[in-house]
Amino acid sequence: MKGKIIPLSFRTRQDSITGHDVIRMTPPHIICHRNYFYQKCFTRDGGKLIFGGAFEGHWNYYLLDIAKQQATQLTDGAGDNTFGGFLSADDQSLWYVKDSHQLRRVDLASLEEHVVYEVDNDWVAYGTWVANSDCTRLVGIEIKKSDWQPLTDWRKFRDFYFTNPECRLINIDLQTGERRVMLQEKRWLGHPIYRPFDDNTVAFCHEGPRDAIDARMWLINEDGSNLRKVRQHQAGESFTHEFWVPDGSALYYVAHKENDPQRYLFSADPQTLENRQLMAIPPCSHLMSNHDGSLIVGDGAPHNTGDISLNDPFIWVFDINKGTQTAVCQHNTSWKVLDGDRQVTHPHPSFSPDNKWVLYTSDEEGMPALYLCAV
Repeated sequence: MKGKIIPLSFRTRQDSITGHDVIRMTPPHIICHRNYFYQKCFTRDGGKLIFGGAFEGHWNYYLLDIAKQQATQLTDGAGDNTFGGFLSADDQSLWYVKDSHQLRRVDLASLEEHVVYEVDNDWVAYGTWVANSDCTRLVGIEIKKSDWQPLTDWRKFRDFYFTNPECRLINIDLQTGERRVMLQEKRWLGHPIYRPFDDNTVAFCHEGPRDAIDARMWLINEDGSNLRKVRQHQAGESFTHEFWVPDGSALYYVAHKENDPQRYLFSADPQTLENRQLMAIPPCSHLMSNHDGSLIVGDGAPHNTGDISLNDPFIWVFDINKGTQTAVCQHNTSWKVLDGDRQVTHPHPSFSPDNKWVLYTSDEEGMPALYLCAV
């Protein structure tokens, strides 16, 4: 029920290998997970955060008050996309997509809910929709309903790529609900992200399995002009999980190379498209940085290429200026598909606003739960 208060009982331990404090904030018998790693989840003071929880049998949004160790239910009913939601820049609202059809805004003070945009009946909202820095516009992907199918496991994810679904990259005025189509084609598109503090530049990807994509990362102007490739894949290369450094200075991404036990952190200059290797890293899946990109957090992941088969269990922090890497804790998540969802056991780590903690998801104690680890 919207407005319901859920008391939580945090559990603190020291990681058995690193010694860092690790706090489990949600119970291990109910599915709880954080939103996508580059979406705003913390309030600016770091005292509260949003998350997805199944306390009523389906996933809804909750606002967790860290000091009070309690969560307030923000949304009702089934159908919430609990990965793509985000807090507004002013900490006054939650934005999220309901039933793959409605973009909604929830006032955090009154819990009043408004439908700001509705997807046309012939289309379906897909993936994570991302706002610009001042939360006045948003970019998203819609897929033709006749082409869409539920992607409840990684086999279906792979097969869907080869169907060449019709997709459109859109932007929405968050005041008026007006939609503009930036790009439409018979190709699976994903991961649209406004460049911070530059509404004219939008990144997006050619979605699908790493070994099948021709070139993953692309930039486009907001008006649909100047479509350009960030980097062409070479033989044996693939790139994943790109994100904008929050100050807008660079696009960071992870590079994979066949038969290589490491992965590589790269940056791309949004003006010149110069790509630069920053450092070799353990096999992390998702990376996110602090505000200026000097600190990076990543989740060690399964890494299988050729005869190499690894599963790194750590949350890592990388210092770009010092060239150092530090394992802050073991996440030990299973990475398994749960309840038909491919993402819910993924750690998706990011820093707290003061860079002193890392927030992540793990199912190491049962169901997925929210954790904070001291940096």
